Amino acid sequence: MKFAVYGKGGIGKSTISANISASLAEDGMKVLQIGCDPKHDSTRLLLGDIIPRTVMDYAKQTIPGQRRLEDILFRGYRGVACVEAGGPEPGVGCAGRGIITMFELLSNLGLNSHQFDVTLYDVLGDVVCGGFAVPVREEYADAVVIVTSGEYMSLYAANNILKGIQNFTSETGRIAGIIFNERGLDDEEVRVVRFANAVSLPIIAHIPKSTLFAQAEKEGKTILELFPESREASIFRDLSDHIKKIRTGSGDCLYTGSPLSDSDLEHLLLERKHTHTAESYGPILASEKPKALEYSSSVRNKRPLIGCAFAGAVVVTTQFTDAATIMHAPASCSLMIREKIIGTEMRITRISNVPYHGSSAESLFCTNLSDNEFIHGGEESLTRVLEEVIDKGYSWIFIIPSCVPGLNGDRVRYVIDQMKEKKPGVEIIVIQADGNIAGDFTQGMILTYQEIFQHLPPMTRTTGDRSVTLVGERVFAPGEERNIRAIEKLLNHLVVTLNCRLLCRCSVKSLRKAHDSSLFLPIDHNDYSGSIRTFIESTYHRPFLNYPLPVGRIETEIWLRAVADVFDRKDCADMMIRDAWIEYEKKLLRSREILKGKTVLITTQRRSIDWILDLAIDLGMKVLRVGILYSPFNDTFQSRYEKTIDFCYDYDLQKRLTDIRVLKPDLVLYTYPSLSPEEHAKSDLIPYSPGLGFFAGIRWAERWSRIIKLPNSEGWRKDGGRMGG
Repeated sequence: MKFAVYGKGGIGKSTISANISASLAEDGMKVLQIGCDPKHDSTRLLLGDIIPRTVMDYAKQTIPGQRRLEDILFRGYRGVACVEAGGPEPGVGCAGRGIITMFELLSNLGLNSHQFDVTLYDVLGDVVCGGFAVPVREEYADAVVIVTSGEYMSLYAANNILKGIQNFTSETGRIAGIIFNERGLDDEEVRVVRFANAVSLPIIAHIPKSTLFAQAEKEGKTILELFPESREASIFRDLSDHIKKIRTGSGDCLYTGSPLSDSDLEHLLLERKHTHTAESYGPILASEKPKALEYSSSVRNKRPLIGCAFAGAVVVTTQFTDAATIMHAPASCSLMIREKIIGTEMRITRISNVPYHGSSAESLFCTNLSDNEFIHGGEESLTRVLEEVIDKGYSWIFIIPSCVPGLNGDRVRYVIDQMKEKKPGVEIIVIQADGNIAGDFTQGMILTYQEIFQHLPPMTRTTGDRSVTLVGERVFAPGEERNIRAIEKLLNHLVVTLNCRLLCRCSVKSLRKAHDSSLFLPIDHNDYSGSIRTFIESTYHRPFLNYPLPVGRIETEIWLRAVADVFDRKDCADMMIRDAWIEYEKKLLRSREILKGKTVLITTQRRSIDWILDLAIDLGMKVLRVGILYSPFNDTFQSRYEKTIDFCYDYDLQKRLTDIRVLKPDLVLYTYPSLSPEEHAKSDLIPYSPGLGFFAGIRWAERWSRIIKLPNSEGWRKDGGRMGG
């Protein structure tokens, strides 16, 4: 039978466990004691002068094919088998994960095949995480013993342990009872008895405060071995008899327990009643200005996370042409992100019909954390890779931790500080994404932008030059380079230059002069653009345009006039708009002849679609309805046409099917998902990146014209699946 011994750190669990093992062994039982504490001191009273090799050190230093059980299994007093889990150095790594790894390794080495009458797990002070809860899970421990004194924090830990046991325990009892290890406090026994009665558990042993324990510990021996005739030794013999009774199943010896709430525990032990809740610090901090849009919509609204912050941060930092990015992560994370970046970049160049000049992933490095480093920490690997990257000549370096170092507590900033002392003059910036601990993909982009702007140099001029900076580029959007060239062409007509692109193939040098621009142009109204806007406006007092980059005739006209107002080029803008209108009408003429009078149904996931409505109206089409589907990416939907066109805001796929059957639209435009076989209609996907400028809608009008001419269903669907003549 397997027992797990829990209790507050320093309460005497290891001493009690060792003496129980010794007593059981004296009775001729085969006993195994496993120390589940990084301090690896559980079996010291059984092993005497032997310092056991811990499982974690063994796993770290020995390759799997050379591992043997006898290398980590030691024999102590009366043949008690002893194993120590060990763990990472204090303050680094994840000891809980180490416990999980130990159990897996012991099982793989065949420990489960060894027959022991009793196994004792001596566990770290509290059920602080899933790793230290492993022994209490049903497949490991048959019964749990809780050690406590009469001190409040010891009883508090005991109550927490009961709560942890409830998470893994079925309706049957698993708790053997409480061992009261006395500290000699006033009314101590009264408090322990009161607690035991309140949680419905028996006190199975009362161990008095005694100098014999200190003498035995000094000799490195158990009470059973050094003072076999003492009263203390007889207590452990009685305790081992009770364990044998539990093992044979004689009597009702296991209990479920009933943990108390924190307030009930305080009232029981401290006789303190909570009559009111703590007051908020809100009024004291009311003068502090909150930062707008610090969080993505998924994080803000507690929705499922789309992607991870780690990936979002990497996508942003790899856009620097003269900076390196170190992923402090396992190789699997590196592989997935590299494949995503390279594959997307190659796809975009193919779609955009531009040459492929190499990937932004070429400046991407990884620490390739191993399983051992998950437990022991990866600071050494980070230091090594950081030195290698600096030696390659990079003077700007980003470090982005994944989930693993975020969970095991790697001291990334400490490593950076140490490296800066050795390699002065290198700018090393950590983006504390920690996988998806910080949030989703967009949140990772926001964190990165905010951290980057903290490293911008002070502004050198009070007014900007005749230039603009683009903010929040969609680095993986097809045709983005073509779109930017269209915007540059518009700006050039206004005698305005493009200073910096945040962040798309941007150099550190161009970033440092980004705030010299007179105007910042958001690519879109999204979370990370909003986050940048908040910082730029409050820190550098530079204006942001209130309009995103324009799609189509009307949006471009509005956008162009707004930019012209900033640079005092109104006459130039009027002339451009007049000339563009004439050319636009010519280009639209052929598509209008085909689409005029046709009906269209639009279903979208809360994306700006006014450019589509503008185009449909210019073509003479009739918009039957706009159905707004749920999207995790956007909180609101706004349109200039909300009062003149039928908008349905609780739209779903069933309503779309009904609308297609009842309204019979000539064309259905959708974002996601595509039409099902039941939805018999001509359709087209609303593009993520439709293009920019006056004439962006022309090619979509031509595309819709071609779709309208197609039959409703393909002939091959009716051929019975036959191939050939």
